[in-house]
Amino acid sequence: MPGHPRLTELFPPSLVAARMPRIGEWSPVPPAADRGAWEGIGNDTRGRVLQAADSTLEEPWPSLPASLFARFARDGDRWGYQAPAAARRERLGWAVLAAAMRPSSAEFLDEVMDGVWALCEETSWVLPAHDFRVLGSHGRKRGLLPDPERPTLDLGASMTAVLLALTDAIAGEELDRIDPLVRRRLRREVSTRVLRPYLERDDWGWYDGSTAKLNNWNPWIHSELLLATALTEESDEVRGTLVSRIVQGLENYLAAHPDDGGCDEGPHYWWRAGASLFECLETLTSLLGTDAGVFGHPLIRAIARYPLATWIGDGWAVNFADGPARPREMGAAVLHRYGRRTDQPEVSAHARALRGGADAAIPEPGGPFDLRRISDALFDADWQAAGPAPFPLPVRSWLPDTQVLVTRAAAGTERGLLLAAKGGHNDESHNHNDVGTFIVALDARPLLIDAGVGTYRKETFGPERYGIWSMTSEYHNVPIVNGLGQPPGPGFRAAAVAHCRDGTTDELRCDLAAAYPPEAGLTRWRRTFRLIRDADDDGRIEIGDAWGCSAPPGSLALHLLAGGDVALAGGGGRAVVSPSAGRGLILDWDAVAFTASVETIPLTDPAFTRVWGPAIHRLVLTARRPATEGEHTLTMRPNSGRV
Repeated sequence: MPGHPRLTELFPPSLVAARMPRIGEWSPVPPAADRGAWEGIGNDTRGRVLQAADSTLEEPWPSLPASLFARFARDGDRWGYQAPAAARRERLGWAVLAAAMRPSSAEFLDEVMDGVWALCEETSWVLPAHDFRVLGSHGRKRGLLPDPERPTLDLGASMTAVLLALTDAIAGEELDRIDPLVRRRLRREVSTRVLRPYLERDDWGWYDGSTAKLNNWNPWIHSELLLATALTEESDEVRGTLVSRIVQGLENYLAAHPDDGGCDEGPHYWWRAGASLFECLETLTSLLGTDAGVFGHPLIRAIARYPLATWIGDGWAVNFADGPARPREMGAAVLHRYGRRTDQPEVSAHARALRGGADAAIPEPGGPFDLRRISDALFDADWQAAGPAPFPLPVRSWLPDTQVLVTRAAAGTERGLLLAAKGGHNDESHNHNDVGTFIVALDARPLLIDAGVGTYRKETFGPERYGIWSMTSEYHNVPIVNGLGQPPGPGFRAAAVAHCRDGTTDELRCDLAAAYPPEAGLTRWRRTFRLIRDADDDGRIEIGDAWGCSAPPGSLALHLLAGGDVALAGGGGRAVVSPSAGRGLILDWDAVAFTASVETIPLTDPAFTRVWGPAIHRLVLTARRPATEGEHTLTMRPNSGRV
C-alpha cells in the first residue's frame, strides 16, 4: 500500500452525510451530568484539578488591552500578549474540569461563565504574530490590530474554538441553567470566527500549501476544527460540509508527508503534527463509526514511530530544526492510543515510559495545558491502567526520505554513544542551515549538540531569521569554507545520501557541496558518519570529511557546538567535552592539519538556559594550510579517565 492514504476515498462526502451524527448525539467526553464518569476519577487527580482551579478564583482575569496586542507590530514581542491570553484559556479549562468534579460549587460554574464570556468578548482569537492585517499579508494593509470583520484562522483561533467546544460538551447544560444566552453566544462566536471563515474562504495556505509550507498547522488546526464542528455546529448540512472539507485538508497534508514517517520540524513539533493527525483520525473514525482500515496504512503506522526514532533518553531528544533538546510539548496518552490503534506495542511502551510516575492526565506545573488531551486521558481506561515501562530505545532508526539517522551503541540501554546525523536541505519547516550536521550523546546526555531555538520573536519567522545565531551554519556542526556557511533555500541540499550497515557499523554518507554557495568554491564535500560497535560496548564514532575545491580556499574550518565544558589537551589534537555529571567525550583530530580554539557562548534567553544552563561552547578546528583537496577524520569515544 504505497504512498499516502486517500482519505477522500476512505471517507467520501456520501459516507460523511450518511453517518455524521447530529449535534448532541456524540461527544468525546462525558457531560458533567454523568456523575458516574466524573466521580470515578481518582482522588489524587481530582485534588490536583481542584487546587489548580481554586488557585486563581480570587484573582482578576488577565487583561488583554489593544496596546498589548500591538506590541508584536511595534517591537516584535510575541509573549506580552500570548502569555496572558494563554493564562485566560488555562484558567477556563481548569474551571470546566473543577465544575464537573464538584458540581455543588457554584463558584466554579460562575468561573466557567466568566471565562466563556471573557473569551467571547475578545476582539480576536488570533495570535498577533499570525494576524493577516498585522503582517500586512493576503492583500491586507498593515496595521497594529486585528480586524474582527475579516478574522484570521490560526492556531490561536482554533485552540480557543476547541476549548469553548469542550466547555459546551462538559458544562453546557449547567450553563443553560444559569442563562441559555451563554451557550448560544459560545456557539455563535465559534461559528463566526472559526468555522464559517474556514468553510467560506480559500486563503489558508496551511490548508493546501498554496501560500505556506504544509506543516504542523494543518493537522493541529484540523484536529480542533473537527471537534468544534462536531460539538457546536447545529446545521446538519454545514456539519457534513465542514467534515468533508477537513478530510480533504488532511489528505493534502498526507500527500506532502514523507513515506518514512519523519517530521522535518523535529520531535518537539511532532506532538502537534503526527500526534494531532492521529487525533484527527481518531475523532473522524469515532464520529463516522468506521475506521476504513486507515490505522493499518504504512504511513500512518510510520508516523507513530517518530518519537521512538528520535529519543535519546533521560528526557533528551534529537532536536534538529526548531525545538528544544528537552521537549516539553508531549502528550504521552495520545501516543499510547496511537500505538494501540496501529497495533505497535513498542509505541505504546514508549508512551508509558514517557509518563513514568506522573499523573496519567494532569500536566506537571508549568507544562502545556490542553483540555482536549487532559479529558481524553482522564477517560481512557487502558491508559489509566497502564503501568510504567522501559523505553524501547531501538538500536537504529533510518529515515531515508527525511534523511535522518539515529543509531546507538546497543538497543534497550541509554549507556554508551548515540549518533544522530542528517542530510536533508535548507528549506525544511522551521529550517536551520544545517545540512550535514550531527548530534553525539553519551549515556543519554547530548555533548555535541544542536542548540535549538530561542524564544520566538518577530524576527524568527521573518527575513531576519538567518541573522539569528542559532539558525546559522556557524553554530551547527558543519564545515565553514572561505568564511561561508550554508544559505537557506531548497537548492542547498545534500546529495548522494546513502545509509549502510553491517554487524558492527552504521554508516551514513552524503555530499554537502551543493549546500554551500558558489563562492565557497566547493566541488565536493563528502561527509561520512560512522558509529562502530566493537569490543567496547560503548561504541566509538568517526566523522570523515573528504573535500575538493576549485581553488585553494582562503580558510576552512570545522565547527563543533558543545553542551558541556571543553578542555583542550596538551600537545593538541584532543579535547574532552564534559557534562556537569557523568562521563566526558574524547575528541581526536589531526593536530598537524588543524589548530583548535574554544569559544564560550553565554546564554540568557530562558528557552536556551532551561536546557543548557548559562553557557555552551564552540570548538573550532581551523585548517593550518587550506588545500584544494583534503581529508580528515574526527573520532570520538567515552573518556575512560585518562586524557
